[in-house]
Amino acid sequence: MRRFIRDLTAAVRAESLKTKRTLALRLAFVAPLLIVFLQFVILWHNGAKMIRPGRNAWMSLMQNSLLLWDLLMVPLFVTLQTALLAGLEHSNQNWKHLFALPVSRRAIYGAKQLVALGLIGLSTPVLWAGVIAAGLLLRLLRPGIGFEASIPPWRILQFALLSYVCSWLIIAIHTWIAMRWSSFVVAMGAGVAVTVAAVIVLQSEYNVYYPWTLPAVVTRAAIEGQLRYVALACGSVGGIVVAVLAGLEFTRRDVL
Repeated sequence: MRRFIRDLTAAVRAESLKTKRTLALRLAFVAPLLIVFLQFVILWHNGAKMIRPGRNAWMSLMQNSLLLWDLLMVPLFVTLQTALLAGLEHSNQNWKHLFALPVSRRAIYGAKQLVALGLIGLSTPVLWAGVIAAGLLLRLLRPGIGFEASIPPWRILQFALLSYVCSWLIIAIHTWIAMRWSSFVVAMGAGVAVTVAAVIVLQSEYNVYYPWTLPAVVTRAAIEGQLRYVALACGSVGGIVVAVLAGLEFTRRDVL
């Protein structure tokens, strides 16, 4: 166990250094800010119509931003991030070299998984800060639509963190897909397909079991004052289980 932790630490360091030279790190900032910018533009033009009397403007901005983030951006964002991380090895045929190093295969796969979790996790505080910044700008530039109310920073952060925890299963699945198949088209095709399906499944009773709708289901319920424990467990615990199983499958496979 001690050796595995040492190998994993070294592998994570190496992955972090490689990530600095890729688009993946910049995407962790660009993707959430793009969602916030879209919501800012929408409320700039139609805020007076969209925010009903008696409705908290901060909650509206947060809910709309998180719904777009959870349902549309997260699956595609995770797909792209995991494909970029795996592509570092696929493009240069580095797998044989990596597996020949005195570092366990489990540590190499675990490092990819942890770095993917870290990049998606980094986008969470960026989204949180972006929502607050957008609300403050709307308070200054479009007074009267409701952003004069006090900011609920910790509540916004709570919902953003719930969204992140529920995305663990999505990250685990797409990490395995990206590592298992060298084709970038396979990884992106899978991401687009499940995202389109998520829009349909979200309206059904099965949305608490479909991995790509779990963040939207949990955060929407939390905003309404409820907590969907089944969906939360599927997203968080399910993500850990799938990551372990996927790692075992990958490390036992022959590298061609």
